[in-house]
Amino acid sequence: MARKSKTDNSNSEKKTGSAAGTAGENVWFSMPGKYDDVVISTRARISRNLADFPFPSKMSADDKARVQSLVYDAFSGAENWRFIDMSQISEPGKQILQDKNILDEECGAAVINYGDESSICLVNGIDHIKVSSFVSGLDCEKAMEKVYKTDEFLQEKLQFAASIDFGYLTSQIKDCGTGLKFSVRGFLPSIVLSGQFESIVSLVHSKKMSIKPVFKSEQLADFSNCLFDITTTSCAEGTELDQMAGIHSIASVILKKERKIRSNFADNNPTVVLNFFKQSYARAMYSLLLSYEEAVSIISAVKWGLQLKLVKGITETELNGLYYRVKDGHLKYLCDNFAFTFEEDIKASSALQIKRLRTIVIQQAFEGIVNEKPVS
Repeated sequence: MARKSKTDNSNSEKKTGSAAGTAGENVWFSMPGKYDDVVISTRARISRNLADFPFPSKMSADDKARVQSLVYDAFSGAENWRFIDMSQISEPGKQILQDKNILDEECGAAVINYGDESSICLVNGIDHIKVSSFVSGLDCEKAMEKVYKTDEFLQEKLQFAASIDFGYLTSQIKDCGTGLKFSVRGFLPSIVLSGQFESIVSLVHSKKMSIKPVFKSEQLADFSNCLFDITTTSCAEGTELDQMAGIHSIASVILKKERKIRSNFADNNPTVVLNFFKQSYARAMYSLLLSYEEAVSIISAVKWGLQLKLVKGITETELNGLYYRVKDGHLKYLCDNFAFTFEEDIKASSALQIKRLRTIVIQQAFEGIVNEKPVS
């Protein structure tokens, strides 16, 4: 399948390069992070509401427009921030924002930091303002610093609703207090495949946090089962530093357990482990059409193989970035902006074109992989 730019003018240079290399190398999820073999990303999020306005669910159209205008004015002139009115953005544009975890609820507008896209502000969603910051790997302190840098900037220009007794006031009681929540996305194949996941669930729940699968497959050996979000559930439990220390402690315990089990599991089940990797690698290199969940399972299996030193030729950072680069929104953008020569039987189907392109992106990313431990 060949590809060329849909434009032949002087801007065509921007649209060259392989399909595997067109997804923003400078965005946050393309950067290395601490302990990123186990923790893919950390998110800090704060909720705020403007004083003298009802919560969004009770606001009139005029109130929503006024809040949106105040937030727009607050960000005006700020470097690297771009204001997006959601009523003016296309559905493919919204899909790209969702794929990057920028848009996770209905809202009136989004303000995005276009430096590395690691900080965003949603306007008129569940609350008037929700600021989120992302970092690769496990780094709760850095994520919190980034989100509070934006909060302090907004505090200088906006008056937020708060009380001495309840802290910052939000539309959901569990978010009152600091308004701060953390979320850590972890990759836990060794814990899952060894049958020890329930002990992790009990540990997380004992600390009043939640753990949820990003995907859910009925097949135990499907590696899409191995991605989980661990999240704080209440903003009223202690100070910001207490909350940060709590989730960092839990994530640290889990990553140490994953690493320990990984080593033991590989030593005791070498043939089974190698089979997991070889099946997934073969599936990637010989498939023509892959769904996103199938792609996640393949990427995760190769990531595990890399950690177990079964393969070389690709990095943790490249694999973590690949989770985002093969999502529907980004691939739809590529299809819309490049002239790909697809096979005749899939030219009429946008869904099949995305699956075909996803497969090619993965195959290009895996070209340099070398098997370090052939079967003896």
